[in-house]
Amino acid sequence: MSRHMDRIRHEAMEQYGEAPANATEALAHVLKVYADEPDSRLMVEATNGIYGDGVRTGLTMGDLRALASRLAT
Repeated sequence: MSRHMDRIRHEAMEQYGEAPANATEALAHVLKVYADEPDSRLMVEATNGIYGDGVRTGLTMGDLRALASRLAT
């Protein structure tokens, strides 16, 4: 690994922590990395145009935040 990439890796680990070890940690990691994104941002696209022109389905940041909230209770 180049020194430049090594520095970026260390900075990311300081900011976001260790790599997630399971699905719950992965969800928390995504929410942390994309914390400033609006709830409307589509993060996981399931379909595009299947249900009509311009209609996309999937999971938004708001959906991911809601799922994380339910997991925490």
